[in-house]
Amino acid sequence: MNAFHSPYPTWVEVDLSAIAHNTRLLRQTTNTAVMAVVKAEAYGHGMIAVARTALEHGATWLGVARLGEARQIRLAHIAAPTLVFGLLTPEEVDEAIANDISVTLHSFENAELLSQRAAALGRPVHAHLKVDTGMGRMGVLPEEARRLAEVACASGRILLEGLYSHLAEVDDDPHAALTEQQMQRFVQALRSLEEAGLRPPYVHLANSAAAYALPAARFDLVRAGSAIVGLRPFYYAAFPSAMRRSLSWHAQLADCKRLPAGWNVSYGQEYQASGEEWIGVVPVGYGDGLRRQPGNQVLIEGQRVAVVGRVCIDQCMVRLPRPLPPGTRVTLIGRQGDEAIYVEELVQRWHSSEAGVTAGITGRVPRCYRT
Repeated sequence: MNAFHSPYPTWVEVDLSAIAHNTRLLRQTTNTAVMAVVKAEAYGHGMIAVARTALEHGATWLGVARLGEARQIRLAHIAAPTLVFGLLTPEEVDEAIANDISVTLHSFENAELLSQRAAALGRPVHAHLKVDTGMGRMGVLPEEARRLAEVACASGRILLEGLYSHLAEVDDDPHAALTEQQMQRFVQALRSLEEAGLRPPYVHLANSAAAYALPAARFDLVRAGSAIVGLRPFYYAAFPSAMRRSLSWHAQLADCKRLPAGWNVSYGQEYQASGEEWIGVVPVGYGDGLRRQPGNQVLIEGQRVAVVGRVCIDQCMVRLPRPLPPGTRVTLIGRQGDEAIYVEELVQRWHSSEAGVTAGITGRVPRCYRT
């Protein structure tokens, strides 16, 4: 393992066969249609590659946060039904209508906007009504859902194809009191639409965690991002043995030199060599997504080595057990030999979420795909 040749100083490897496996596993386990959530570059894994793989292996819908993401999906000639969860400007509503992209209906004001733009374009807009069951984000309260659905349908320009909400605590505890309360509120909203004869074809509540832990939350469609790309659905449990991890992050050693005792490393003189030390330079910094937090480690030659001194925007320094040649493989996330640094370890060190870790690996780090 002395030298590893790569065209890049740092890169992310994504195993598409793992994403295919995870999609099939979710579809088979839930026996429910799957919406692959690929927002934020599929949590840093690469939106288009993940979307294509998930669709090829059982997903039938895609979910994104912004219209710009849906635009990239259509530009990649992916015609699968796609729902935008977030806010759209009037100009973006026009683009969504023109490109058969479904939007979120989240308020009465929003219904008016959607109706106006659909009338102006002479084409209906496809919408999923969002209910706020306890998350405190976008959506009407459960008791308002029926009235909003009636307004939308009465306009003749909004095709109500979905009803959905989002669970706030299921990742941490699927049996939390709030989860049960949210499910009751959602069912209340659903029944009010059913009583009015307005039940849409796609009712969906379950994210990755709920898809596996709460069969009652599956309804017509499950929305999964983490479970597809190989991140833990549950924060309270170990990584599921049936799932496969798909992402690893690597670099190659840029430099290695022996520093004398007392020599300072990086900004602020927070680290000084206690004796003669071999210090390596890794071409990864906080501009790539490596957080400036104490306790960072990387893997080199199957061993953990400490990041020393402050992480710079483009580089970090590591304390090496011995001199190593430039080009030696460095692993920031993944396995080397018997040692591994996985995303859940960084969650604890960085006080983040799993998707927050991988989505935080910036776009200047190339994604390399294996099948």
